[in-house]
Amino acid sequence: MKTGPLIILLLLSSLCLFSQTTFRQISFEEALKLSAETGKMIFVQFESATCTHCNEVANKGFEDKELLSKLEQTLICIKIGPLHADREVIGKLYNVNEGFGSFFIDQNKTLIHSFRKTTTRAADYKEQIDLALYKSGEEIRVNELEKEYKNGNKSIELIESLLLKRKGLNLETDSLLDEYVQLLPADSLKSLYKLAFIAKMAPVIGSTADARLRSNYPLFDKAWQTISFPDRVGINNRISGKSMLKAIKEKNESYAYRVAAFVQATYTNDPSSGKKYFDHNMLRFYKETNDSNNYRLRAIDYYDNYYMTMSVDSVKNADVVKRDFQFGKETPLSFTHADSGNLRKRQVKQLTYISMTQYFTGELNNAAFSFYKMFNDPVNTNKALQWSKRANEFYETPEAMDTYARLLYKTGNKTEAVSWEEKAIALQKKNGFPVTELETVMKNIKQGKLSIDN
Repeated sequence: MKTGPLIILLLLSSLCLFSQTTFRQISFEEALKLSAETGKMIFVQFESATCTHCNEVANKGFEDKELLSKLEQTLICIKIGPLHADREVIGKLYNVNEGFGSFFIDQNKTLIHSFRKTTTRAADYKEQIDLALYKSGEEIRVNELEKEYKNGNKSIELIESLLLKRKGLNLETDSLLDEYVQLLPADSLKSLYKLAFIAKMAPVIGSTADARLRSNYPLFDKAWQTISFPDRVGINNRISGKSMLKAIKEKNESYAYRVAAFVQATYTNDPSSGKKYFDHNMLRFYKETNDSNNYRLRAIDYYDNYYMTMSVDSVKNADVVKRDFQFGKETPLSFTHADSGNLRKRQVKQLTYISMTQYFTGELNNAAFSFYKMFNDPVNTNKALQWSKRANEFYETPEAMDTYARLLYKTGNKTEAVSWEEKAIALQKKNGFPVTELETVMKNIKQGKLSIDN
């Protein structure tokens, strides 16, 4: 069960819990076949596993009739909720295991465009559709450049154009980037513009391009400073993300350590966060390479140290203080109690808000569910139960309640498991989402037939 970073773009009007957009009840593979038959792109609405507000905000945007018509006419729409069978597959394909948003994908599984935010403004979604359609046309231009390149045109200008086009479409750039830096005249690597261009392509750690880029570190640093701070953050995130995927694919532990150390080094002014993200990256590596023993040991250390030591009340109070500071005491925005899962707003205003309670719930629920699936012994099951209990103390979501119910059942507490699954179903219904899978879990709990596979 995956979770997402809870940075939410809230473009709020009067919110409602239900979306009138009809998403197709088909699998991802079925959507790909339909895309090949019709020539339409696939629109994937990837919902947050923990942030109810994020999903509600998007649902409000999808109520717009013009947007609904545009979606149905131009795209094949599917919604990937927290319990969707294809969630893990799509998460790994497009690196959204810990995110949410809208994704535009072609019949070849190529990610054409993504909108990693949620908004009530239908106009924003319409703009993203237009941008995706434009990028789809750009894919034809990429094919033309690829053909010219393969026919022998390896000019610096053409390769730069091809790199930019491929990057814009989230296509692989590293092998071409390595060739590019080897074709560059030696003096080019003294140019701040060229160095900045290479950096913007986010070369994977240890590649030829990475080595050439950082060969003269003082010069590289000057070029690096010509790039805006938000862009530098984005570049480092792409570098670490691509590099960790390489480590996972190759099951290369030493390379994973190198990637984690790179991430840690980006937190020069915040060593404690640097250490946490080093640990987070290694935890991801062991989990995704199915190294259950190393994952278990690191997970216990990671979640116990970074999440279980935090006071629930202190985190909730910090959220209130942050919210009051960001929105101001005179703001017309008003929130209901956090447990209600609702937002109400009468006046349109653009806001950014990070809920730490929901973030902590997501992280702990992710860990608890992983242990539930991976381990059957009493020690690890009880550890997962502790994390799951604390997740619900921070912020109750249907997913966290469901995990807790499953773990209670696994530890022999059937009566309490039924009670928590009932709460999960009630909250899921209140939020306006399907409850079929949760009801199946409930049925299996009552019949004593629940297993990790259902």
